[in-house]
Amino acid sequence: MSKEFIEKKYNSVSLDTAVRQKKQLKYYTNSEVQEDVRVDYFEKYVDRKYYNNDVFLNWAKSIFKTDNFLSLAKYYRNPNPASSLINNKIKEPLTRVYFSEDSHFKYWINGEYVDCPMELDDGFEKELFDAVLFRYNDIIVHDLEDINKPYREIIDIEKVVSIELEKKKICRIAYTAMVRIDGEDVYGYVYIDKERYQFWDKERENLLIDEVHDYGECPTTFVVEDCFDDDPIVKVSIFSYLRADLEEYTFLKTLQRMTHPNGAFPTVVKIETKEISDDSMDFDAANGEPMSIEQLGGQVSQEARATAGNGTGSVFQAGSEITVPAIEKADGSMDMELAKNFLTFYHIPVDILNYINTKIKEVENEIITSCLGAYSDRNDVSMTEMQTRKGLVSMEDKLRWFSKTMSFSRGASDSMMLSLMYGKDSVKLDIFYGSDFFLETQMDIYNMIEKSPNNIETSNLLFRLAQRRNMFNKEKAKKEVILYRLMPYGTSTEFQLAVDNGMVSEVDFDFQTRFSYWISMFEAFYGSIVVFWNGMDSSDSEKLITINNLIINLINTNKNGKETSSNASSLSGETDEL
Repeated sequence: MSKEFIEKKYNSVSLDTAVRQKKQLKYYTNSEVQEDVRVDYFEKYVDRKYYNNDVFLNWAKSIFKTDNFLSLAKYYRNPNPASSLINNKIKEPLTRVYFSEDSHFKYWINGEYVDCPMELDDGFEKELFDAVLFRYNDIIVHDLEDINKPYREIIDIEKVVSIELEKKKICRIAYTAMVRIDGEDVYGYVYIDKERYQFWDKERENLLIDEVHDYGECPTTFVVEDCFDDDPIVKVSIFSYLRADLEEYTFLKTLQRMTHPNGAFPTVVKIETKEISDDSMDFDAANGEPMSIEQLGGQVSQEARATAGNGTGSVFQAGSEITVPAIEKADGSMDMELAKNFLTFYHIPVDILNYINTKIKEVENEIITSCLGAYSDRNDVSMTEMQTRKGLVSMEDKLRWFSKTMSFSRGASDSMMLSLMYGKDSVKLDIFYGSDFFLETQMDIYNMIEKSPNNIETSNLLFRLAQRRNMFNKEKAKKEVILYRLMPYGTSTEFQLAVDNGMVSEVDFDFQTRFSYWISMFEAFYGSIVVFWNGMDSSDSEKLITINNLIINLINTNKNGKETSSNASSLSGETDEL
């Protein structure tokens, strides 16, 4: 049955579509290593229909004349311009998916909560992120190396030869693989279904491995859940609808490479002259005009003229020197008007250079906006507050899709890893990469605080400010949130209003105006405020009251003129009782 499944190639049309989509987009998202640039390397493909497997140059060859194609090909370079854009300006902002405020990763094994199961400590998260971004059609396969060691790997969709789905989940799959058997590398086909793993040799004549599993489902899952064009096997990517834009961007950047040297090195056009030696120069008036060809002497050899522009198929190349025939009058003399323009320099018009640069920026913005929303324009001072907010919402939508996708993939994969080891009924988990990604800048939050309608909203914004400022340092973020909650008055405006109305006690005044000092004093006696907070087995409100009372005791002790150090032991005693 498994052999038949491999040979009949179930859903081969969808698999071919998925592979074709992957290859088309991979060309622009994951660049190849640059080949050496040689004239013959390109010219040998001129008479062929396709240029090797190069997606971009095949397209260029189909629409350009041979000379123009060769010129373009020689200026094309890897890393592909589109892949540079994606990896430098798109990939990094998407890593914010790791730093959501409301993310959580919870595991229960045999009814007991486990903070971070050691079986999952395999660096899979980074691999999954890259897979969602660039390998969205691939499949995650799970197995046990031995009874105590589950493992997972991402299988390239190009290796899959047959696949069958039930309710969009994989129920059977077969793919090419290499398995080490008795110390030797054996190539063949892996078959996996709801009950077993099998491995056939490449001739599909010998079943070399046949093992059962008790997971109850086929232990495989797609990297991406969402489908492209309603085909459950062909998955969607943030780049799925951008091929034309990526292609245009690559073309324009290559064209820019061509125009820059042509703008810097003009084409020189001059009158054709004969080559004579200096000692044969004859300035006899009867022998011709002072600016005659004979008197001027040769400037460019015949060989040089014949090879002008060599390597492009055209004489119009940066720095080329082109000669034009001299025109003589009926009396044999030279046209003096022509002589005045003996040399002419031709530069690429500036408006062409400006057009290319402007068009590149337009296409680049379209690509970034499609992948990230308008977030990339945050530094544009011309953007209105509404445009900025719209851009943040759009960026947040993209990140939420990324979060949903990674939550699905990691949740399914982690569940299979643990279930293969402990049993499906013994494992429960809750994976969520979150929905709040701190897209506002600190200045945005400052402005919102200034416009805050009440103290509650102000406090929430201060907490958010602490979390945004320290999004890569959660320990520091937690400390700042605690400090904001301890501070008697959240803003200077709020504090000044209370002072003006006689509502601030002497102790609160001292606490507010010397806040950093009293926090330092607290930590000098009781250690890190975060560690102290975490060590208390009580509600957040009770923790705040406890810490606040200890600080007030320190202030009162100081106010009464007593040595603070003399009360350290008693204060520590109070802590022990908490």
